[in-house]
Amino acid sequence: MAKSPTVEEISLHGWDGVRLNNGIIDAVCVPEIGGRLMQFSLGPHHYLFMNPELLGKRFTFEEHAGDGTIINWKNYGGAKTWPAPQGWDGEGQWPGPPDPVLDSGRYEYETNLDDGRASVLMTSPPDERSGLRIRRLISLAPESSRLMLDLSFENISESTIRWSIWDVAQMLCSTQDGKLNDDCWLYIPTDPARERPYEIMFGDDNPQYQLDAESGLLAVQYQGIVGKIGLHSPAGWIAFADRRAGFVLCMQFPYDPDAQYPDKGATVECWTESPGAPSPIPIRSPGYILEAEVLSPLHTLQPGRVASHRVTWSAAYCPAPIVDVTDLGCAHQPLTVDFSDGWARIQGVFGCFLAGRAEVECLDEAGEIRSQMDLGPVSPLSVLRVDAVAKVEEGTALIRINLLDADGAYTGTLASRVVMN
Repeated sequence: MAKSPTVEEISLHGWDGVRLNNGIIDAVCVPEIGGRLMQFSLGPHHYLFMNPELLGKRFTFEEHAGDGTIINWKNYGGAKTWPAPQGWDGEGQWPGPPDPVLDSGRYEYETNLDDGRASVLMTSPPDERSGLRIRRLISLAPESSRLMLDLSFENISESTIRWSIWDVAQMLCSTQDGKLNDDCWLYIPTDPARERPYEIMFGDDNPQYQLDAESGLLAVQYQGIVGKIGLHSPAGWIAFADRRAGFVLCMQFPYDPDAQYPDKGATVECWTESPGAPSPIPIRSPGYILEAEVLSPLHTLQPGRVASHRVTWSAAYCPAPIVDVTDLGCAHQPLTVDFSDGWARIQGVFGCFLAGRAEVECLDEAGEIRSQMDLGPVSPLSVLRVDAVAKVEEGTALIRINLLDADGAYTGTLASRVVMN
C-alpha cells in the first residue's frame, strides 16, 4: 500500500494541478485558483468539498472582484489561506471574500522531491490591499497519512501590518447521492479557563453546537444551518469525522498561551452553510459545507518580515467521537488498564497515522522494559482495536502502545497509562 512519495503535474477537471501521493494519501493542489489544496483523500474517501458548478473554470481579475459582496464570490471549495481578522470596518481587517489576489489569484509554484518527501510550494501574487505575499508549502512523507502545511505571510508593503494566518478548509458534508449528511462532525476541545466555551460570530446559537460539560469537548454536528462560532482552544487539535463513512481528518497546530489571537482570542473557527438555508445576509451556497478553520497568533510585521505557521493534517479510518489527537494517531476510546491477579486487560480504540506494526510495552519506574506484546499490523485505513490480556510483572509502572515502522523501528508512543501494580 505505502510507497515512496511522488509529485507530478496533472490536469484536475481541466485545471493545472500538482498531485502528491504516497500510496496512502492522495492530495492535489491547484496553484492557479488561489493556491488551493483541492483534493485530499485517504484511500477511497474524499474529505474536501469541490464546487461542481466551477470545476475547471477560470475567471478574470475583474470577474473575481465582482461588486465586492460575498454573494458574487467564486467559491471553488478546497482549502486555502487567508488573513484574519475578516471584516469590512476599515484598516486592519481583510474584506474578503471575494478577493481576486489572495483567494483567487494565480499562484506561482515549484515542486520538490528530496529526502523521501514530496512537496509543492505555492506563492501568491503581491497583494497591495493587505500588504501580503502568501506562501503555502504542502509536503507529504512516506508511509504516513500526515500532510504538512507550512504557511507564511511576507510583508511586501512599506508599512507595519498585523495579521493572523488563517487556514480555511471546506469539508464535504453530503451523501453519495448528493443529500445533506448530518453525520458529519467537528470535535474541538474547549478552554476550561473560559466562562464561555465558544462565541457566536454569525447567526444564532443552535442545535449544531453540542458541549460535553464533563470533558469540555465541543461537538459540532453538521445540520446545514448557516452560522459561525469561534473558540479559544489551547489543545492544539481539531478533528473532522464523517461518522457514516468511518473516516476522520485531524488538524494539529501550535498554540502560544502568551500570544494574542483575533476574534476575541479564537484559535479555531467553524462556519456551516447549505443550499437554501435561511441566512441573515444573502449567500448562495454551492453545497453542504462545514469549514474547519485554524488561526495563528496575530503577527506584527515590519516591512520585509515574514511570519510562519504550521498546520498538520492527519487522516485515519476510526470511529468517532475523537477525544484526543497525537502525532501518531487519534483516540476514540482512550487506553484503559484493569488489573486482576497479576494480569492486565488493556483496551482502547485508535486511528493510526502511520503504516507499520503496534506493540504493547510494560516498563518499570526506571524505564526498563519488563515485557512486550505484538498487536499486529496497523494502517491509516484500519481501526486499531486493542483488547489484550498481558501478564504483568511486579514493579510495572507504565503500560504503553508503541507504533513501529515497516522495518520494525520504534517511531513513537500512541498512548500510555501510568499504573500501580
